[in-house]
Amino acid sequence: MLNPSSSKSQSGFTLIELVVVIIILGILAVIALPKFINLSEDAQVSTVKGTAGAFKSGLDLSRAVWAVKVGNGPVEDLPVFGTAQSGEVDFNANGWPAQHYIHGNEASPKLDNVDDCISVWQVIFQGDEPSVSNNNADETDYKAIYSATATCTFNYRENTNLSIQYNSNLGSVTVDSDPNS
Repeated sequence: MLNPSSSKSQSGFTLIELVVVIIILGILAVIALPKFINLSEDAQVSTVKGTAGAFKSGLDLSRAVWAVKVGNGPVEDLPVFGTAQSGEVDFNANGWPAQHYIHGNEASPKLDNVDDCISVWQVIFQGDEPSVSNNNADETDYKAIYSATATCTFNYRENTNLSIQYNSNLGSVTVDSDPNS
């Protein structure tokens, strides 16, 4: 004889099975959540490193033009990025971009203030992106600071612990990419 309870098909989950699944999902969420939170910081670090790489490439290109056309000492209004005045660069005695001022009359250009920092950034990038200013009220990508002798610091606005430094005496570009410092 057949048992009437064994002939019925059982469907659904028991309470124990549901609790176990919820516990497993909770454990996975606790493990995976920190990985997803760091994605934003990783993207910011990558943005700053990419911008620094592009900036350094532009500086190196400028230096190569200076080496071919001048080779020694400071120079004003050297056409680097085309023949328009907007592509002229002023070089310091070491052959690195120090300023970009049209109709300047400085015998030996030097990077010695925040406006010089901004002008070098703008001539290297030849446009408005990534944007830079020296004003906290401006909504630009980077804030320029004249931080030391012949050195500019460009702080990333989305994470002020990320910055790019340019030393115009050495032509060096460094990145502080520790988002937690």
